[in-house]
Amino acid sequence: MDPEALEGFFRRTRLMVLVAVLFAILLLRLFHLQILEGAGFAQAAEDNRIARKRLKAPRGLILDRDGEILARDRASYGILLTRGRRAVDSMAVAALEEAVGHPLRYDRGQRTLRLKRDVDFRTVAIVEERLSEDWALQVQIEPQRLYPHGPLTAHVVGYMGELQESELGGGPHYAAGDYVGKTGLERDFEASLRGLDGVAYVEVDAEQRTQNEHPFPDRDRPARPGGSLRLTVDLDLHRAAVEAMPDSLAGSVVVLDVRTGAVRALVSYPSFDPNAFVSFGAQAERVRLMRDPSRPLLNRAIRGRYPPGSTLKMVAAAAALERGLTDTLSTFPRCYGSMSMGNVVFRCASRRGHGELGLLEAMETSCNIYFYHLAQLLGIEAWHDYGRRLGLGSPTGIDLNPGEVSGQLPDRQFYADRQGWALGYLMNLVIGQGETLVTPLQVARYVAAIANGGYLVTPHLHGRPPPAQRIEDLSASTLGIVRRAMHRVVHGDRGTGRRARIEGLEIAGKSGTAQGPNRDDDAWFVAFAPYHRPEIAVVAVVEGGGGGGAVAAPVVRAVLEAWLADRVDERSMAAAPAGAGRGGGGA
Repeated sequence: MDPEALEGFFRRTRLMVLVAVLFAILLLRLFHLQILEGAGFAQAAEDNRIARKRLKAPRGLILDRDGEILARDRASYGILLTRGRRAVDSMAVAALEEAVGHPLRYDRGQRTLRLKRDVDFRTVAIVEERLSEDWALQVQIEPQRLYPHGPLTAHVVGYMGELQESELGGGPHYAAGDYVGKTGLERDFEASLRGLDGVAYVEVDAEQRTQNEHPFPDRDRPARPGGSLRLTVDLDLHRAAVEAMPDSLAGSVVVLDVRTGAVRALVSYPSFDPNAFVSFGAQAERVRLMRDPSRPLLNRAIRGRYPPGSTLKMVAAAAALERGLTDTLSTFPRCYGSMSMGNVVFRCASRRGHGELGLLEAMETSCNIYFYHLAQLLGIEAWHDYGRRLGLGSPTGIDLNPGEVSGQLPDRQFYADRQGWALGYLMNLVIGQGETLVTPLQVARYVAAIANGGYLVTPHLHGRPPPAQRIEDLSASTLGIVRRAMHRVVHGDRGTGRRARIEGLEIAGKSGTAQGPNRDDDAWFVAFAPYHRPEIAVVAVVEGGGGGGAVAAPVVRAVLEAWLADRVDERSMAAAPAGAGRGGGGA
């Protein structure tokens, strides 16, 4: 064969082989793209066309015992921008800033930029009518918490706050910017109130603007609303307590069901509006609340520590009766208004003195001298033992955030570790002065135990009552005498609690005036009612209020009047013919 022809043949053969190899590579590449990875590319294309939309779950309601709404959701509007080219995004933001009249802050690290939350209808209309056509701006509707009664139940219900990036360990269903319970029952019941978010799929264009809301309805998962929470709190009693507090003074009111420990009211005054913590434009108000010297964010009912004054005299009375150190007939030397021990003078509330008294009269008049004598017979160990039995100086067990403080019930070792022991310390302790510190809730439980026959209940705001704890070595006869003495405080001719009287209701109570730090005396009054078949205990403390009988007793009376009115209404409804109902909306 001609060498030139042979060379041409090989050249054509090599070219054909090269072409065949190239075609084979091309075919293999097409096979890889269309067969092996076709599903992935199809999914990517679908993802560019279909977007997942998070459906925020409505938060559960918080209700009082009669169904009055204390916390619910409302619709809130936000403006979102789907991130694209930086120049285009900047123009979109500038257009929105011009429309709302102020600059916006946002994080460009997110795929979807939340430019503004909780906007008004004017801004929504501007975005919908003027801006959404030209820019990838859209209006998002999301639930926002609303507290219809504002400050009234703030310390019980609590408030919500925005979740930060550093807090995202709270669960797989949380995202930065979500609102979660920060205090109160909002925090304690976060898991059950929150609900479960859903997912919706929407069809979008190249600018990520929604074109079709539900292209795959079978793939959508609706949001599951959170569970509602019904409380033991009675809003009527709660309101009555708040309205009865002096406007210019701080304090607390606690109302307990003495039989179960159910909390009917838990008031801390002054209070705050929890709506400020879920409003995106209330930063200045939040700062003011945190800096307010009156400390409105402090829940005084469970975290305020106060000397209890003469409301603690029932402890010494119960301990002395159980030890056989006194009875209703025994008396001590006459009260002349003061008593000397060494070089220390201990004084009574009455400068003229009360004369010679027994236990019932001493409680009625709140005679300090009687209890000074009793202290010398009783001793610190017995006094501390019965104070502890009655729940003082210990947490009550209520489940409420932030947690309650324990208070302070000194014993002999308490003083030995500090300045050393002296009998004079006990003289102060038996009348509720000195280093004894209690919370209003502890005092309410202590009063409930006297009223209910010697059982320590666990205060609770929701659900079934925890089992009550029987107080050992506290007899029915002792409690009967203590209750008789408290009855005389209100109904006796010389009773210091006469201003708590209510026609048609027998009340047992005790006043207290306690020397507080750096202010005028704190005013206390505690009571339970009805006297013969106790149902409710009420405790009020007014910081710097002065005399308990003059200032705190009217607060307790106002609460008991509201309770009595509600009780009469309930009985009227129960006696009404079938089909009859009470007019109005509130129970």
